[in-house]
Amino acid sequence: MTVFLRTLFFVTLSLAAWQAHADVYGFVDEQGEVHLADKPLDARYRLFKRGALPAASSGAATAELGRYLDARDQAALKRLTPLIEQTARRHQLEPALLHAVITVESGYHASAASPKGAQGLMQLMPDTAARFGVSAETVLEPRANLDAGARYLAFLLGLFDRRLDLALAAYNAGEGVVQRLGRIPPYEETEQYVKAVRGLYLRQGGRVLADGRLRAKADASLVRFTTSDATRTETENTSY
Repeated sequence: MTVFLRTLFFVTLSLAAWQAHADVYGFVDEQGEVHLADKPLDARYRLFKRGALPAASSGAATAELGRYLDARDQAALKRLTPLIEQTARRHQLEPALLHAVITVESGYHASAASPKGAQGLMQLMPDTAARFGVSAETVLEPRANLDAGARYLAFLLGLFDRRLDLALAAYNAGEGVVQRLGRIPPYEETEQYVKAVRGLYLRQGGRVLADGRLRAKADASLVRFTTSDATRTETENTSY
């Protein structure tokens, strides 16, 4: 039995011992060991399991996507759509994917900031922003934030052989833990994030191959989003 499988076995046993109403936080260290607690003890801990959650259903999933769509800044969506499409073309991404990430990350609120320090449309952490050349002074500027986030997403898709689920998991939880595990980390926040972004992407016309990968090249047809539930229309083919 591999180290990971042994760890997963003990995690399962440990979770069974937690009270049904308790939230469980955890992280996977560099040796593949899983650490659990009933609260985040430091910045490494992410929500692993929330107590008393109802079983997931297609209706609940649809309602969750609807809440993300309803929370969007409609004026910003309309204003930023041309920039999002230009950025997607520049980095060979589908606009639908960038729209899905922005919808979940910030709802098109350019000044959004998380308690963990993520900022802007694409919710860049300070080290990620710096890694892609965005300073603390310009991180909230939509063009700079969007370009850096798109570059990071394109990098992750390349790193994980265009596996959409792994690239999205890495965008949320960091590429290191995804590389170590070779799968979506067992953090409820990350699992829900991947489901939400993937669901919105597919809802707006995105396509994933049977093996979970995106096509090797973004679709040449632009996907335009309107303010009314992101209606999809096709424009003329545009070379990338």
